[in-house]
Amino acid sequence: QSGGAGQSIIGILEVVESDFATNLAKEETEEEDAQSSYDQMTQENKVTTVAKEQDAKYKVQESKSLDTTIAEVSADRGTSNTELAAVDEYNAKIKDRCVAKPETYEDREAKREAEIS
Repeated sequence: QSGGAGQSIIGILEVVESDFATNLAKEETEEEDAQSSYDQMTQENKVTTVAKEQDAKYKVQESKSLDTTIAEVSADRGTSNTELAAVDEYNAKIKDRCVAKPETYEDREAKREAEIS
């Protein structure tokens, strides 16, 4: 009987060993897959980080360039407004000279009196 019990215990241990070996292989495969996935994600994150740092660098440069352009355009606008004011003032003076004004009654009467006398 002791041989039968020993065989039965050895059979159970062999089944347990087989289950452990199967589970160990499964866990090792899952661990390798997880590590591979982690490594891939880490590499993608590094690439994304570099791309975003470069993008931020170029955006800062573009912002500085646009600030310079804004300053130049603002200065040009000020100059143009000054020129426009001068041209408008000159235009108003010329209009006063060029627009025919009707003579008043008193002016016509004075001219007529001057012609008669």
